[in-house]
Amino acid sequence: MATAGVVLLAAALALAPAAAASAHDYLVESSPASGATQTEPLTQVSLTFNDRVLDLTGDGKSAILQVTSGGRYFETGCPTILDRGVTVPVALGAAGTYTVDWQAVSADGHTVSGTYGFEYEPAAGTAPASTGSASPTCGAHTTPGTAEASPGAVAPTPGEAVSTAAPTSAPSSTDSGLPLVIGIGIAIVVLALIGVLIVILTARRKPPTPDDTPQD
Repeated sequence: MATAGVVLLAAALALAPAAAASAHDYLVESSPASGATQTEPLTQVSLTFNDRVLDLTGDGKSAILQVTSGGRYFETGCPTILDRGVTVPVALGAAGTYTVDWQAVSADGHTVSGTYGFEYEPAAGTAPASTGSASPTCGAHTTPGTAEASPGAVAPTPGEAVSTAAPTSAPSSTDSGLPLVIGIGIAIVVLALIGVLIVILTARRKPPTPDDTPQD
């Protein structure tokens, strides 16, 4: 039975890479929170993940953090990545529903994305952010490295060069090799189980040794 234990241990170790490959980062906290009603003017929107977010470019451009309402964008600068957090400065416009779209590279190197909404209901007399201010050097709703529209600028329509794919509500992965890894792991487990059965059956059919022969 010791041999069977070794085979099972080998199978478990073989499955470890497949399990790790599916462990992508996921959102654990946001400010404002999903579905929340924000009554005070905002200066930033921040996201916190369960694990470290990779900053592939060193300046936050590998993350996307969009804040939109009525087809207009309200970020005023680039996203900032710090350990498990992604933050973007904002200047909100009029009261209404705002949508946060995000995309980040998780600690395992795979891209994850999502979206959520919140309500903005400032006190009466609160002036909305002005449009047409000086453009920041980059923007979350443009392709990294290109110029950004001003806060409140009209969002580009799908298909324009500066648009990015809208993140989905559930985390996704760009890794197309994950199914293959899982399939290989399953095949190894099946072969290991067959090996265990062979060991057990062989042990049961082993002929008795001279010491096991009944004495007269």
